[in-house]
Amino acid sequence: MTPDLAIRRSIRKVTHADFAAYPIWEWAIDEEVNLGNGESFVRPTSLDAVPLDPLGHYIVAANTTLSDGVILPSCVEVSTRGKKQHVEPMFVFLLDRHLDFAGIETTALLSRYTKRVNIYPVRWEMAVPMAGETRLRTGRVRRSWWERLAQFWLRLRIGSGGQPLAR
Repeated sequence: MTPDLAIRRSIRKVTHADFAAYPIWEWAIDEEVNLGNGESFVRPTSLDAVPLDPLGHYIVAANTTLSDGVILPSCVEVSTRGKKQHVEPMFVFLLDRHLDFAGIETTALLSRYTKRVNIYPVRWEMAVPMAGETRLRTGRVRRSWWERLAQFWLRLRIGSGGQPLAR
């Protein structure tokens, strides 16, 4: 599939359908002067595996498993530093809305959408392999200490039925 130059857009405007058509996108940093695009613009590629380019930065389609087992589309950023690839979760798609992987707001929106308490991303799996690999890369979503503390407090409040906690 030949990428269409008109598809270039801000990363926050790329939809789940865009990732279904082109699972690997790259930052269009080299075009920001010529086309007037900012640093957040990406362009699709026709690649079927993430290249091992030593200077490569790619946005790759992924699937994310939530704490209740539901799987949602998402994306991860793959950057290469020397010979090592670093994969970092970017966002989860919820009805083509971008939700950051780690965040109290994400947990609240996912809980509201699924109508279940304390739903958050726990694992991700890339939709395409790295060049030269046959298995898809996977990873766990790391939650910050602050977010875990807030979730614990929320569980205590919900467990108490909204009443003040016993002293």
